[in-house]
Amino acid sequence: DVALLCGADLLVLSPGVPRAHGAVQAAIAGGVGVVNEVELAAAALPADVAVIAVTGTNGKSTTTTMAGAIAKAADPAAFVGGNLGTPYCQAALDVTAGAAPPRFAVLELSSYQLETINHLPVRAAVVTNLSPDHLDRYPDAAAYYRAKARVFGLVAAGGGVSLNAADAESRAHLHPASSGAGARCDFDVSDDLEGIVIAGDRLRVRCGATRCELSVANPHVVGHHNRQNAAAAVAGALLAGVPMAAWQPGLDAYAGIAHRLERIGEEDGVAWYNDSKATNVDAAVTGLKSFSRGVHLIAGGLGKGAPYQPLVDAARGRVRAVYTIGKDAPAIEASFAGVVPVVSCGTLDVACERAASVAVPGEVVLLAPACASFDQFRDYVHRGESFRAWFRRYREGRRGEEG
Repeated sequence: DVALLCGADLLVLSPGVPRAHGAVQAAIAGGVGVVNEVELAAAALPADVAVIAVTGTNGKSTTTTMAGAIAKAADPAAFVGGNLGTPYCQAALDVTAGAAPPRFAVLELSSYQLETINHLPVRAAVVTNLSPDHLDRYPDAAAYYRAKARVFGLVAAGGGVSLNAADAESRAHLHPASSGAGARCDFDVSDDLEGIVIAGDRLRVRCGATRCELSVANPHVVGHHNRQNAAAAVAGALLAGVPMAAWQPGLDAYAGIAHRLERIGEEDGVAWYNDSKATNVDAAVTGLKSFSRGVHLIAGGLGKGAPYQPLVDAARGRVRAVYTIGKDAPAIEASFAGVVPVVSCGTLDVACERAASVAVPGEVVLLAPACASFDQFRDYVHRGESFRAWFRRYREGRRGEEG
């Protein structure tokens, strides 16, 4: 009802509703203010809450969760949420109900949210990386990148910015936009530059007067992309004023995110990883590249029309066998033919059984489907939970045999 919107004092916009929507534009033309829930929450919280704003195309949730673990090591009441899980308004409601305000708030912010945030006192603006996305909403990648770059305009006095120095799109599109946004602590920098250097499972922090070295040997931080996420989280903590004494305990406490290259356990020396959230080829490639060899890859489901060749290329030298499931199994089998052994399994349970029967100590069973889940499961969560449940039954059965 446009008339109802035009008669409002304030319009709180859901991220799924574009600002360009006709009804929203009519309300704006009628003088109605438009905000989203993040800005509404910030207005109800003390201005000295140190906000770490995390955005980017990939790795946002992992970086937010890692930065949240660091912040909670310093202040157990630190808020972690935004586009990930709990909305920021919950923090405002808790304070209104009598809770002490958090010292730190780690917020994952999507491009949709950033479109309508004009006032948010950000201490650390962290951008994980950039690649074209959400082109059903934006006319082109440049428009999507501009929405991401709005985070720099939110950085408060005394705050700063962290970008992925190894990401070409970030260098090309965000460095100019972030100029003058405050202090700088980029990550994955080369060894001769200021910032955070990733050296194997170590992070060397050299930002301003801060000099330290941290371990990212946590088994939940697998692959270079997750070490980048860890470095981004540390950069956010540094810029937001989280005490250095909390950085290593926070990194050590990080327990991973469900269904995102989640290490669900080890049995007979074989590690099992649940990457059910890898619902497209690019995501599956990223997960697979976290391992150097000995991978038993479970893939398949409802394909999205993308070629599987990038996954085949990543599998060379890494994958011992591919176990196919779901509707797109024939296409995956055809793509891998002659490259690595392929086992047609049909269902996830059969794939797990086949992989478990041949994997040897030191190897990995990886669910990285490269496909949507709707042909056999409710969603990727249901698929990942089914994978977990199979492993739990398998482990209990093995230990029962030993007893």
